[in-house]
Amino acid sequence: MTLATFGAAVWGACLVWMRIDPERAPSLGATWMISAAFTAPGFLLAFLSLRARAAWLLFASVPLVANGMMLVLPWIALKLR
Repeated sequence: MTLATFGAAVWGACLVWMRIDPERAPSLGATWMISAAFTAPGFLLAFLSLRARAAWLLFASVPLVANGMMLVLPWIALKLR
């Protein structure tokens, strides 16, 4: 969850930067790449934390969904734009 939070913070900082100084702000593609540098390892770590029991699926589903959303949703937003 910490890595997903860092990924969300990258997006938040970029959006604020685009609002304040749009000429110097990074592109959305660059923002997605920087965010993915945090969220991809977070997704992998959440996936590796799964165990054979169903209870572990409940614990690991929160970081799996959070990191997966941070990886896929910006890509979808870029494609729909």
